[in-house]
Amino acid sequence: MITLRQLEIFAAVVNHGSLRRAAEILGLSQVSVSEHIRALEAQLGIQLFDRVKGGPVSLTAAGRRAHDGVQELLSHVHDFADFVIGETSRQAPLSVALHGFMMRNLGPHVLAWNQGTGRHIQLRSNESSPDVLQQQIITREMDVAYFYWGEGLGEIGEFVAEEPLAIFVSEHHPLAELPIVTSRQLSAIQAVSLTPDKPIRRAVDSVMVRAGIQPAGHAVETAEFGLILSSLHRGMGFTCMFAAIETEEIQTRGLKSLRFERPLPPLQIRRITRRTAMRAKEARDAVAMIERILKSYTNGTKI
Repeated sequence: MITLRQLEIFAAVVNHGSLRRAAEILGLSQVSVSEHIRALEAQLGIQLFDRVKGGPVSLTAAGRRAHDGVQELLSHVHDFADFVIGETSRQAPLSVALHGFMMRNLGPHVLAWNQGTGRHIQLRSNESSPDVLQQQIITREMDVAYFYWGEGLGEIGEFVAEEPLAIFVSEHHPLAELPIVTSRQLSAIQAVSLTPDKPIRRAVDSVMVRAGIQPAGHAVETAEFGLILSSLHRGMGFTCMFAAIETEEIQTRGLKSLRFERPLPPLQIRRITRRTAMRAKEARDAVAMIERILKSYTNGTKI
């Protein structure tokens, strides 16, 4: 019979990269960890790891499928325990992950909220892709995660709000002199962008595709926001970024937001939640407060 302990040890070996490290974390001997893994493999009738003496653990194809399933299964078990325990599990702060830009206005409101009697909130900057955030929710690293997403990229999470975007160039760029800029004109020059490994890059690219903008390559691709701004100042192309940045005079001094030929589609703000965490009214109230603030700032009606 497959036991919960076998599944927990299997997940620990994969997550920590070795039997030795998993044994240290779990307070077991390496021999005991190995025996549990072999017993699990015997019950399943398959090999979960490709074993190389002295090397790191490597999952087989079946092992990868097992790992995908065991994380969610263990999450359900732990959620069940939380649900049965009740109020005790609700005393910990609600762990909320968001993109750094979303946090720009939340700080004072969360500070005030945490001084009250409601469920305390712990904000965590996290700019991972939605699938990674989903996995972190499953493994209970956080309770709630917000992320930017583009329409047409698939339905993941729940829609919360929209973040307007704008096209920026140097105020000395030839396009800055035009009353209206077209997608054809933008497509004739290069873009200054985040690197493709940044999840928000994919979302912004989807917006530009919907707007008919296909830049003639990328003059700069960087993970550093400061380099994007300095590249724009040097007239190296255009960038598509949050419209709200225009109000940050220090950052956008010397740049100009272009008037596009039609409304630029916004980014979506979407939410993934750990279901049992949201059973508590205190958690739902905390999330409702966060989303009131997000919506107020993205639609221009600041609270």
